[in-house]
Amino acid sequence: MKQTLILIITVLMMGGAGSPLLPGVACAFHEGGEGYCEGCHLMREVANNQFEGTSGTFAAQVDGHSLVGSDPSSTCLRCHAKAGTFYNVFSNDGSIFTPGGDFYWLKKTFTRTYYGIVYKSLDDSHGHNIIAAEYGLIADRMLTLSPGGIYPSAAMGCTSCHNPHGLIADDHNYSKDLPFPEIGNFRLLGGIGYSGGNQATGLTFNYPAPVAVADSKDWAETDYNHTAYGSGMSEWCGNCHDRFLSDKNKHTSGSNAKMENAIISNYNSYIRTGDISGSYGGTYFSLVPFELGIINPTLLDPSSTSGPAPGKANVMCLTCHRAHASAFHDKGRWDFRATFIADSLPQYSDSGVTGNDVINSYYGRNMLSEFGKYQRQFCNKCHLQD
Repeated sequence: MKQTLILIITVLMMGGAGSPLLPGVACAFHEGGEGYCEGCHLMREVANNQFEGTSGTFAAQVDGHSLVGSDPSSTCLRCHAKAGTFYNVFSNDGSIFTPGGDFYWLKKTFTRTYYGIVYKSLDDSHGHNIIAAEYGLIADRMLTLSPGGIYPSAAMGCTSCHNPHGLIADDHNYSKDLPFPEIGNFRLLGGIGYSGGNQATGLTFNYPAPVAVADSKDWAETDYNHTAYGSGMSEWCGNCHDRFLSDKNKHTSGSNAKMENAIISNYNSYIRTGDISGSYGGTYFSLVPFELGIINPTLLDPSSTSGPAPGKANVMCLTCHRAHASAFHDKGRWDFRATFIADSLPQYSDSGVTGNDVINSYYGRNMLSEFGKYQRQFCNKCHLQD
């Protein structure tokens, strides 16, 4: 017991494996402890409901909390939009390839005119529209509530999904993102009883945080470095989109949506349109991830290139969608509305395209050279209709 305690204290003093550090503080940011509060909260009240932090900066109370930012998400993005950090989730050019996506795409609208018909991929449709006034991110202009649920768009922010304090864990009590696996949920996701960030009156999460593991130091998603999803992802999304779990008109997903043997065979053989020469050991495709049906996180490998195995794997919400944002309509992992992937919005000739938007939209992959001009929708990774 004494040796275990010494080890835990030592790990905390070292800042944890790959955890973001608060300047001047030795421990990892979201683990609590002396000095952590001032990373997000202004600690000393001075006058007129104003608060001062150790840096001498000031801000008024936000929702009863003295935050360093003008709102919860602006506070989060002071670190998580910092250039050059592996935990950046909001770049200025779409170059952040985290599994959740890049909030950059919330500020991009792409337009194409084809034979007199105007096609648009709207900024609002590209992701969860978090409100971060300091970064120009606003509430969804089209939806007032979460699709399939009751979460108000006017309350949407980082803390709607993530518990910034990170130490309140539910029955899936682990994370490889923290220095030792006994504390916290994956990516600090809210568990059973979480309130959605205290911003949505009357909302309480009914489903636990998902079982998943990712590299704690490298968040850039590839076929060889990716989140290994174990179980519970769709159910967790159902905390805010609950009707999607039972809607027979939607694509089935979740723990009960086990992949049939024929679907597994398709996934493991499919390489691209016209090429089904793949095999189980090397056909994992980061644009079409799956859930392994595993509840023990120690059995998950984020570097695995294997496809799904019979009997356990299932489809989940994130098989087709990004959690934060993407370049595509309905925050898709690919453009659901393009017959051929090479015709996805955005393309270089589309209005609204700047810089490396096209190649960044597919996480640095040159889709034309890798898959060809006539590559069809990646639904075919499972359904093999091309």
